[in-house]
Amino acid sequence: MKVENLYKKIRRFYPKAYVRWLSDQLIYADVSMGVEKFLSFSFLYSLAFAFIAYAILLILGHSFFALVALFVVFFAFQLLIDLLVILIGDKRGKFVEEVLPDALQLMAANIRSGLTPDKALLFTARPEFGSLEKELRFAASKAVAGEPLEEALLSMGKRIKSKIIERTFGLIVEGMRKGGEMASLLEQTSEDIRNLKLLKKEIATQVGMYAIFIFIATGLAAPLLFSFSTYLVETMSNIGSTLKIGEATRYATLGSLRISLISYSSDFLRLYSFSLLAINSIFGSLLIGLLQEGNEKAGIKYIPILLLLNVTIFMVSKLVISQFVTILTPPTTLK
Repeated sequence: MKVENLYKKIRRFYPKAYVRWLSDQLIYADVSMGVEKFLSFSFLYSLAFAFIAYAILLILGHSFFALVALFVVFFAFQLLIDLLVILIGDKRGKFVEEVLPDALQLMAANIRSGLTPDKALLFTARPEFGSLEKELRFAASKAVAGEPLEEALLSMGKRIKSKIIERTFGLIVEGMRKGGEMASLLEQTSEDIRNLKLLKKEIATQVGMYAIFIFIATGLAAPLLFSFSTYLVETMSNIGSTLKIGEATRYATLGSLRISLISYSSDFLRLYSFSLLAINSIFGSLLIGLLQEGNEKAGIKYIPILLLLNVTIFMVSKLVISQFVTILTPPTTLK
């Protein structure tokens, strides 16, 4: 009882709209844990990781960054958990979309064999349909218990994160209410879904080159350009710091070049570059997901890949540029 009271107290920290949204996402992801318990575990784990980061930075003597990390790690961990739930729900919805045409065909065959619609729905639930089997059994049990079949079918569309499935069952129910033959409705709907899937694959093939171009631009070209520009700014800053000129002078002469004095620390440049590369990776991944699957959330899985690729290419190319310039450039005499 005390634990349940703790769950309720933690839930009060979150807005009601967020709690309702998370409750729907847990249903889509087929998570049996209640929303209050899930929020409590999410809150406590986020708090634990935040205090670990705070303690580590505090021990290292970075009190300001420790305070910043306390909030950043907490909210970042909360966001990561929400993203995982969203991705699980999306993956489950896509799988159900793949097997739904076969399930509708089987249900139509069961009805034509003489079974009542509720029994046909129950016998359609087979293990090879994966997540759809559970939803079919759940809807069939509601129909057998006396709930109208139309409401049972509509409830399936509300428990699976897919606009196609929600619209499919909405159209089937609308056809049933207008007196259409259910077996024919199921067969025609199954055929329409297959045609829609083929059309989406054709579109994905046509825009595939755009996705490849964006991946190359964000994963290869961007870190290369950043490594060149960062090395150039660091070199100019080092040259400016070695020149002995008056404070009022804003330019120095190096051979035939007129150089503007630059004073930036390497730590600032590195932080600036990594920040922009991270932003570039995030938005590039979302754009790739939008082009490939029509949903920007589908690109979330590419974020760690692009981040790792960006950082690796940036560090390696910067090292190569530094070594290459050191070998080719002769000692320069400042005038």
